[in-house]
Amino acid sequence: MNKSLIAIITIAFIGIGIVVAYFVYDNKYITLNNLYEAQVSEDKLIHDEMWKILKQQAGVTEAYSESFTKAYKEIMDARNYGGEMMKWIHESNPTYTSAMHEKLMVSIETYRTKFTNVQRKLISIHNEMKNLTTLFPSRFFVVTIGGHVLPELNIVTSSKTEKAFVTGKDDDTDLFEKKNPADTTK
Repeated sequence: MNKSLIAIITIAFIGIGIVVAYFVYDNKYITLNNLYEAQVSEDKLIHDEMWKILKQQAGVTEAYSESFTKAYKEIMDARNYGGEMMKWIHESNPTYTSAMHEKLMVSIETYRTKFTNVQRKLISIHNEMKNLTTLFPSRFFVVTIGGHVLPELNIVTSSKTEKAFVTGKDDDTDLFEKKNPADTTK
């Protein structure tokens, strides 16, 4: 076989290999990018669901507490014992149940955990995309030739968390601290 023919065949195989590698990496990036965008949409949906459910459950719980307090006060005020002040202790009185508060607390924990899990999934997908756009040889095909860029990772956190990571301190351990209405940092 002629040396020039071997060189042409070798170059053709290398060229085909490069084209195949480009399509493999480009398709992987596009797949991950589509997955990432879908995950962002799912995160928004779960966040919206979480806050709507928690807000509505809290509203129902608060309304129940207020109506119970009002009804109980009316029952007590309507009684006239003519000097027998403590007779109401022996009578059958309405009882307040904490079941709604307990359900609200379970919902808070459940939905916050669910939201944290979808945020973790988003971070994982973003990490795969970051590896694809920064490691060689995928970086060459995805960024240099394909022109793709890594999307910005936006994780939903709290102002308290952001402040702790900026300052490197998280000294606030009192969960039941009375809040100063003028202090909006807590």
